[in-house]
Amino acid sequence: MKITYTVFILLLFSLSAQAQELNFNGMAMGFTNYTPKEDHQLWSGARYLPELEYRHMLDSASAFTINVSANIYGSMKYVGERPYYEGQVSPYRFWARYSHDNLEIRLGLQKIDFGSSSMLRPMQWFNGIDPRDPLGLTDGVYALLGRYYFQNNANIWLWGLYGNENRRGTDLFKTDRKAPEYGGRFQYPTAKGELAVSFHHKSLYDDELQENNLIQGPENKIGLDGKWDLGIGLWFEATYTQSDFVQEELAPFKNQGLLDVGLDYTLGIGNGLYVGGEHLLSAYAQDPTFGGPREIMNTTALQTNYPLTFDDNISFMVYHLWESQQTAYFMNFQHNFRRLSAYMMVYYNPDVRSNIPTNDFNQMSAGWGARLMLVYNH
Repeated sequence: MKITYTVFILLLFSLSAQAQELNFNGMAMGFTNYTPKEDHQLWSGARYLPELEYRHMLDSASAFTINVSANIYGSMKYVGERPYYEGQVSPYRFWARYSHDNLEIRLGLQKIDFGSSSMLRPMQWFNGIDPRDPLGLTDGVYALLGRYYFQNNANIWLWGLYGNENRRGTDLFKTDRKAPEYGGRFQYPTAKGELAVSFHHKSLYDDELQENNLIQGPENKIGLDGKWDLGIGLWFEATYTQSDFVQEELAPFKNQGLLDVGLDYTLGIGNGLYVGGEHLLSAYAQDPTFGGPREIMNTTALQTNYPLTFDDNISFMVYHLWESQQTAYFMNFQHNFRRLSAYMMVYYNPDVRSNIPTNDFNQMSAGWGARLMLVYNH
C-alpha cells in the first residue's frame, strides 16, 4: 500500500505541469485533554491533514480528479513521572474520480456517508463519524463507488469494497479484508422529502473478539431511511443485519435490528435556537423474527445549538441509556478567530456499552473530562 501511495503521488505531480487546476489545502489542529479518571490524566497532541487535489476538465461536461490526503499525528500522554509518546503517518484520503453530467465514479480510499439520522446512526455502514466531533473526522474505506443522479433528483449508488477490516459504525464484528464487499442504494424524492433503500453484503473475519475462537461467515445488511421537512424536520433510519456464523455462544447476535426516529426545529429565540432529538431502539436475537429471547437497548439523544454571535457558538448533547440508566453529556463552545477556530469541550461518558458513535480521532474517554482544541485551515 505504501508503494501504491507513493506512485499515486508521483503521478499527481507529473500531471500537475499541465493541470487545469491544482489545489493544496490542509487542516492543522492541536489539542489537550484532561481526564482525571484515566492513568494518563493529561494528554496533548497535534494532527495535520494536508490535501492535494488535481482536477482536469476533459470537456465541458466531464472532469477527472485526483485527491491525496495524509493523516500526520503525534501525541504525548503524561503517565506518572514519564511521558509516553506515540505518532503515525498514514493515508487519510486517496482516490481518483471521473465525473460526467449526472454520473460520478470514484476509486480509492474515500469517505462514504449516507442516511437521514445525525446522532444515532444505524446506517453508518462505512464510517465512524462522531456527532460530538466538530470536525467530523473519520477513517475512509477502500472502495469503487458509482453514483448516478436522475433529472427528478432520484439517485442510485453502487459500490464494491476490498481490503477493509476494521469495525465501522454499528458493526459488532470485523470484516474479512480478503473478501470483496458489495451493495447499493436507491434514493427517491417524495412530497417534501426523500425515501431510500440500501443493501450491503460482506464477509466476517474476527480473530480478536474471542480467544482461540474465530468468527467467520457472511453478513447481509438492508436499510430503509427517509427524511421530510413538514415545518419541523422528521426522519427515520431502520436496518436489519443478518450474520451467519457457527459460534453458539454468539447466536443471540446473529440478527440485529435498529430503528432510529428523530425530529428537529429551530426556535425563533434570539439568534435562533436549534433543538433536535432522536431515539434508537436496538434489538439482538438468534431468531430472525425477534420472537424468542432477545436483547433490547434504548438510547435517546438530544442536541441544542445556539449562535451567540457571528463568531461564537455553543452546543449541548445528551445521550441517555435507558437499560443501564446512564447518561452521557457533552458541551462545546466554539470561537472563530480570523484564521483559527478554538473549541472548549466538557464531557462525561459512562463506562458501559452504548450506541453512541465514536472513532479513533475522538480522544474522549470514560468519565469526566475537558478538551481544548485549536484548528487552523489553509
